[in-house]
Amino acid sequence: MRAGPKAAPTGEPLPLHELPEGGSERVAAFIETYCRVVKGGKGNPAGELIRLRPWQRDFLAAVYDPDPRPRQGLLSVARKNGKSLLGAGIALYHLLADEEESAEVLLASSDQRTAEVIFRVCRRMVELDDRMSGVLQVFQDKIYHPESDSILEPLPANARNIQGRNPSCSLIDETHVTDADTWDALALAGGTRARPLTLGLSTECGDDPDNLMARLVEHGRFGDDPSFAFMEFTAPVGCALEDRSAWAAANPMLGDTLDPDHLATTLRTTREQAFRRFHLNQRVNAAGAWLPPGVWDALSTGAPVPAGSEVVLSVDGSYNSDSTALVVASVSPTPHFDVLGCWEPPEGAEDWTVPLHDVMAEIRKACKRFRVLEIVFDPFRFAMVMQTLESERLPVVSFPWSPARITPATTDLYRAVIGGEVSHSGDARLSRHVANAVVREDAKGIRLDKAKRGSRARIDLAAAMLQAHSRAVWRATKKRNRVRSFA
Repeated sequence: MRAGPKAAPTGEPLPLHELPEGGSERVAAFIETYCRVVKGGKGNPAGELIRLRPWQRDFLAAVYDPDPRPRQGLLSVARKNGKSLLGAGIALYHLLADEEESAEVLLASSDQRTAEVIFRVCRRMVELDDRMSGVLQVFQDKIYHPESDSILEPLPANARNIQGRNPSCSLIDETHVTDADTWDALALAGGTRARPLTLGLSTECGDDPDNLMARLVEHGRFGDDPSFAFMEFTAPVGCALEDRSAWAAANPMLGDTLDPDHLATTLRTTREQAFRRFHLNQRVNAAGAWLPPGVWDALSTGAPVPAGSEVVLSVDGSYNSDSTALVVASVSPTPHFDVLGCWEPPEGAEDWTVPLHDVMAEIRKACKRFRVLEIVFDPFRFAMVMQTLESERLPVVSFPWSPARITPATTDLYRAVIGGEVSHSGDARLSRHVANAVVREDAKGIRLDKAKRGSRARIDLAAAMLQAHSRAVWRATKKRNRVRSFA
């Protein structure tokens, strides 16, 4: 994509008058005429025009056929059923064909990276179709239609980003990790539009009644609000994990673009809570054992990180009562982890404090032993330590545990562990902390956590590893300057 100013489009205006006049038939005809499959797979060859399935047409009918048209809606369906592809087609329809002058189509989600998922699909659809690319200007962060002064763009879903906007259509991807204030702000922001639409696309949330997704699903199930379009695909409560009829209930694309063998393979390596949530679209307790039995142990090599390696150091913990952890990770797309220190309070100790001088001494030793690119801290408890090390010109990096950062970091680490894309030294302390950790999901997103608040089961080494993995993989994929030695 060429940077800088864009030339005016030179293509012929789209013959939108040839589409049906309105309703879901117009939306479906637009998608099937102009929108193409961006990633090939079973039943969906890349570059071919989209052919909507009956269930997708049913959803479009629920949204676009009533008069007046619903102002809000929600599609709840398991992963890998084409939500992003359908969402992109809907977004481009609202940009080009909903007969809204100066349309403003916003693609929102919990963070910038997730918000850009549907946007990237939209952008690729435009690139694949000469007719759309002939009337649109495609930028890195937006798509603009000069003829109608309409715009489509992604943004992280928080209320601050929505101030001053006037969306004609808001698509909220992964609604289960979006807060209620954002939904309300988007819905209210389009209040001056003739036919505004706020539409959620998501899998189920965890067992949290205050989660936005939970409240929207319950509202849709009640079914007495004509201004709210709702469609849900979910497996029966209490079904067996191996029940393929339950798979079909939650996955309308099963046997079409979604191979049942893929779910069968996934089932063997996925936590039950995760499989029920993501593949059966069931609301379950989100706190559960982080990894399937045996997965972590199988990744042990018994070897430390070699001296002289390019590494990231990561610190997690507190000043007192809780433990503090120091983990090293090799800078690689497949990092190797080891423990450099773990300071835990003695049994029964009441006034124990973390020996911060010892922590800093271990960090300094590691800087002489390895080629350290970063020393990563959650700054919440370590501002003084960070300032001290920075004054020594050591490469300190802040890693705040905000939802926007921790949700993707947790997901990336889990996928890497399940996929065998990490390894570790076999340190018993790290294995214990990993075993103690659970994955918790609520309105703030997904994160590693203790099973119970106040528990003495430590997880700080696992938390430090999460930080180290995020930064080590990022470092491995970015160009960087020559590394300075700290010996």
